[in-house]
Amino acid sequence: MYSNVLISELTRHAKTTPSAFISLIICLIFTAWSVYVSKNLWILLMSIPFILGLTLIPIKISNMNKKISDELLPEYVDVSKEYKISEITKESLNNRVKIVGKLDKVIYGISTKPTIRVSDETGKIFSNLISPVPDGIKKGDMIELYGIVAKNYKFFGIIGIPNLWAPKIYGIGVRKSN
Repeated sequence: MYSNVLISELTRHAKTTPSAFISLIICLIFTAWSVYVSKNLWILLMSIPFILGLTLIPIKISNMNKKISDELLPEYVDVSKEYKISEITKESLNNRVKIVGKLDKVIYGISTKPTIRVSDETGKIFSNLISPVPDGIKKGDMIELYGIVAKNYKFFGIIGIPNLWAPKIYGIGVRKSN
């Protein structure tokens, strides 16, 4: 039973943090190659902390972010005002929002925090979530996105040229829409 939980956790980790998983694979390949070429098992012994770090640190960060999301989501469900995407403008900066729409895209990069694109009949918007998309939610599903309106600078992401930004959502949590 314990190994099934560990395998499912590692599988979820590989899916939600592909860059960390690829780094782990590269480290394992170089370690195996180095041990094979040098016939020195000390290389394997010395690489164990790095291998454990590449495995456990992203899992721990992902779990901490999920816990934060789980704690904050009920508060956001109670106080967030529902918006259509076209209603989210520069004037709604820092407002708590709820958006009901279709999950168009999920992008996992180097962070355990995915970027998603949500669309409704009025437009599309990107959201950086603080934790991975919950199990059971996939591309094409109708979702409720809760979060805060933030700046998305054109060309440079979080830093950029003043007045060249569009709204995005800093997502606290996602759940399936009823």
